[in-house]
Amino acid sequence: MITIRLFRQDVFEIVPMARLTEIDLGQLPEGAMVWVDMDTPTSEEETTVLRTWFRVHELVLADMHRAFRKSDDDRLHHPKVEDFGSYLYVIMHALQLHDEETDDDDPTSYRYASTAQVNIIIGENVLITHHAVSLQPIRALGESCSINHRLMRRGPDFLLHLLLDDLVNQYLPLVTMFEDRIEEVEHTVFRQPTTLTLSRILNMKRRLQEARRTVVYQREIVNRLARGEFDLVALDESVYYRNVYDHLVRVADQLEAARDGVTSVMEAYFSVSNARLNQVMKVLTVISTIFLPLTFICSIYGMNFHFMPELDWEYGYSLIWAIILVIGVSMVIYFKRRGWLD
Repeated sequence: MITIRLFRQDVFEIVPMARLTEIDLGQLPEGAMVWVDMDTPTSEEETTVLRTWFRVHELVLADMHRAFRKSDDDRLHHPKVEDFGSYLYVIMHALQLHDEETDDDDPTSYRYASTAQVNIIIGENVLITHHAVSLQPIRALGESCSINHRLMRRGPDFLLHLLLDDLVNQYLPLVTMFEDRIEEVEHTVFRQPTTLTLSRILNMKRRLQEARRTVVYQREIVNRLARGEFDLVALDESVYYRNVYDHLVRVADQLEAARDGVTSVMEAYFSVSNARLNQVMKVLTVISTIFLPLTFICSIYGMNFHFMPELDWEYGYSLIWAIILVIGVSMVIYFKRRGWLD
């Protein structure tokens, strides 16, 4: 679906797709701009917008198509910003937190999170957003522009900062969610850890690494936009991008702290597992030590020699049992007093 928002001479209007080619960007008056939002566009719509109306480089089109993943194994393009002279091409990753739980009975489970590639083209008086799924930040920005038309008067660079700020704010619930889950899995580790617990810890660590890597990429992008490196981003708007950059720095630091927390929980899991294993080995060692002299006695009288005096003695069998019981009970009492059976 294509949504075209046109702000011209203090008038805001939604332009139908059929009239897009009638908009001449070179003839727009000062303060006017066009925002074209491409939500899951068809190939025909991409051709009309990105090849006929606003021509972009072939490499940009190739990167844009990475947003349409055919399977979970296909990777999105990493966030980046490129200057093509007349326009900037920005790739960001939007985070989506779904409401359903992966496992209601699992205290280490967390809401399913997925990322979506957001392709952004910003020109002197045009903003194009391209994405394969419907995204709440873009919908919210569109509603804000419909309510407050003068947002578009500030230009595409101002709208871009609003969009980036909303995309970054989506990571805050994820950080809080990870912090809560780390605390819960920590209790599980010290209560009754299993091999499944380790699998959940490793899975959480992997997701944290992926989230932090994405945030670090996006932090560098916003930092470049905030430095005034690009002519299409006015210096007056740089302060807003610095604010977004500060948010990304905070999110990256929180994700790093969460990753350290997961590492500590994993180390605690191995420590607890080793302690439990040592306890089991201690018990098995004590049992083996108790049975060692008893096995020695039984092995002697299990030999097939004919001339063994005790074999013909009337009380020989009873005496062997008495010796075995005395040695076994004595060793148990000794180990108990030394605290080896605790």
